[in-house]
Amino acid sequence: MPALLRSPALAARRHGRARTSRIAIVWHDTAAGTLKARGLAIAEQAGRWRLERLRPGGDADWPPATPAPVLAEAASAGQLGANLTDPLVAVAAFTGTRRAYPLLFGNAAGRLDVLQGALRGVAHDQPSGRVHIAGPQPGLAGFAAELAADVALAVPRAGLAAEAIAVAHGTAPPPRRLGAPQVPPGLTVDAALRLIIAHLADVILYWAPIAARGEGAEPVHQMRVAVRRLRAALMLFRRVTAGPALPELERTLQDLAARLGRARDWDVFLDDTGADISAAFPADTRIAGLVAAAAKRRAAAYAALRDYRGSLAWHALALGLALLPTAAPWVDPDDTAQAERLAAPIEDHAARVLDRLHRRLLQQGADLETLPATALHDIRKRAKKIRYGTEFFALLFPAKRVKRFLEKLEDLQEALGAVNDGHVAADLMGQLGGGAGRAFAAGAVQGYVAAHSSKTARSALKSWTKYQQQETFWN
Repeated sequence: MPALLRSPALAARRHGRARTSRIAIVWHDTAAGTLKARGLAIAEQAGRWRLERLRPGGDADWPPATPAPVLAEAASAGQLGANLTDPLVAVAAFTGTRRAYPLLFGNAAGRLDVLQGALRGVAHDQPSGRVHIAGPQPGLAGFAAELAADVALAVPRAGLAAEAIAVAHGTAPPPRRLGAPQVPPGLTVDAALRLIIAHLADVILYWAPIAARGEGAEPVHQMRVAVRRLRAALMLFRRVTAGPALPELERTLQDLAARLGRARDWDVFLDDTGADISAAFPADTRIAGLVAAAAKRRAAAYAALRDYRGSLAWHALALGLALLPTAAPWVDPDDTAQAERLAAPIEDHAARVLDRLHRRLLQQGADLETLPATALHDIRKRAKKIRYGTEFFALLFPAKRVKRFLEKLEDLQEALGAVNDGHVAADLMGQLGGGAGRAFAAGAVQGYVAAHSSKTARSALKSWTKYQQQETFWN
């Protein structure tokens, strides 16, 4: 916290003396954990009671980096309408201090609160600190970004209540969101974009610390998929957004995807092709040496990922992602035409963008059997964008038609992925270098890839034919 208080960004906006006060919050639940199971908690603070959320629902009502929604407030727990039959017991608490710093954003007042203290359970205590910023929306995101340039501000993985209850149970807070976002019917284009961004920001922020530890391949894979989904979402909504913020974010996400991709490529090689080659030549020291060299490259990729996650660049990106759905920098308040596009039903927008991507894919893959590997990779990337869009908008269209389309699209993507994995494996061999023994081992890998390439190519062509012949679900 001292570094935060010395920040030039804070000094430039401070407007008056800071005030310090004690703060104590006690969260309650039934002995059976009824509220926790419903994603709720009851908090008591300074004699007032409130019912609040522990995790987001299926909409965008709780973006990342914002306080938990308060569903009800009352003078007693019984007046909150929680419909409990069992008595409440205290399960967790936060005790500490709040230092409030008055701020000025132009002519508008704001405030920065610094909470410092401890989360307390029956058998576990944990130091805790939070920074809350309040003020006019146009200035908040910029101020937070300026702070992040001076101080490594981490976005909390959970609300204070969820973190406190996790400490009390000796567990990690559950993820706020996972997987792919799904847009429900009836939203506007703007609301759908905010929902998708909020969901994927939460997913990326959840997997980031786990992926950087390098304890398995799945976290990097999940984080990379979330980054890809977010990049696809920015593309799907490109024609209704304005300003430089989203194109700048796309470039930053592209860099993050490349960092994750380096670790993921070595994971895939070692778990698939490398494992198969090792099984085929169990006693060959040249093969063993190549696999060991590949393992060192993977370790280096994960080390670079850990370094990046500890950098101010990552903290700035994480904070920017968390604030994005609230700040909505893609909105031009003076553009009435854009306002109309953003207020339009998401169903119409979804059908248009999916149809445009589908038509371009059909044109791009018209002569699939004659295309080189680089062109097949481009087709695979476009197919992924359609798949991600289908996942986002699946609830807007007839379920059976969506399912049939998605099955054929996934088959195509998997077949093209198998072709691409072989070419990536061959490219990775060129990065390892070495003498004659390494050349033999690399040749064995390339021979293995070549032996499987004709089979994977036939599978890709068959999947492509089925994809071409099917009906789309958005017409």
